[in-house]
Amino acid sequence: MRPAQNPPLARHWLLLALLLNLLAGLFGGLLRLGSLHADLGDPGAQALLGHGAFMMAGFFASLISLERAVALRRGLWVPLGSGAAGLLAALGLWPWAAGLWVLTALGLCGLYLWAARYRALSLPLAVEASAALALLWAALAFALGAATQARWGWSLFLVLTIVGERRELMRLRPLPSWAARAFLIAWGVLAGVALLMGPLPELAARLGWAVLGLLALWLLRFDLARLQWRMPGWAGHTAICLLLGYVWLLAAAAAGLLGQGQAGGVAWHLLWLGFVFAMVFGHAPLMLPALAGLRPRHSRWALLPLGLMGASLLLRSLAALAGLPAWLALAGAGHALALLLFGLIMAWLLRPA
Repeated sequence: MRPAQNPPLARHWLLLALLLNLLAGLFGGLLRLGSLHADLGDPGAQALLGHGAFMMAGFFASLISLERAVALRRGLWVPLGSGAAGLLAALGLWPWAAGLWVLTALGLCGLYLWAARYRALSLPLAVEASAALALLWAALAFALGAATQARWGWSLFLVLTIVGERRELMRLRPLPSWAARAFLIAWGVLAGVALLMGPLPELAARLGWAVLGLLALWLLRFDLARLQWRMPGWAGHTAICLLLGYVWLLAAAAAGLLGQGQAGGVAWHLLWLGFVFAMVFGHAPLMLPALAGLRPRHSRWALLPLGLMGASLLLRSLAALAGLPAWLALAGAGHALALLLFGLIMAWLLRPA
């Protein structure tokens, strides 16, 4: 069976939708932190306050679905629908957006089923497929108004996708048998966290943060990035971003276990802004050729946004713990500047030397 082609023009429109979702999530976050001021009675401003949904379901789910669709050369409707749902949400059409996010999460699960049947079933693919199931859980929870479960579902979607990809690369170096078993146990426990989140949310949350911390230690010990961070070019850049991201994941787990895992708590932003965006900064230069046909040249300046995001995230954590709203607003501006700077540096690196 020959895979279908994904039209390049549709991919370019999708990249525009991704950017709009990212901007909606960014502006919504700045409004919540007080970094931007607007009339919160305005329907447009109110729609943007749901910035977590824009970032997780509108941007990250679409981006990962796009990567899968391009790799499998089929299913481009999945990221297109997910990105379009974010635009519906920005217009205040939240019920339609929520329903479309459920549909596209089912579509992503279907892509993994197709890959398992027509490509090859493997442990990394199974881990990434479980991430798609976590995304479906998040979409259903969001549609039903279960914010805590949606937050955990989105987070496990991102973590399991990243961990599955890294586990696939670890085939290049054999793991000790105990390390391979430990990975399987951690994966299984995370599935248990999803099952317990409804009846026993506090126990599930503590178990979830503990396993995420152990996964961070496991990655720091066994990921190939620890052997590659001194390499030249984008390989070394990606390895540095990955290692720092694992440190942020460990910090998020520690914060969650210390009681900072409530809605809007420090732990979640250490996970999302620290760990997840370190992965974005690390992988974007490698994914641009596949997703957009763009090949940036390497520069150490590409690490600058990573440092700025880290500094602003530390400031945000201290401000949240100390109850300093002015510092929170400043930290939010730092987050936005880091993302803007990354975009500008990538655009500069795409120009001929």
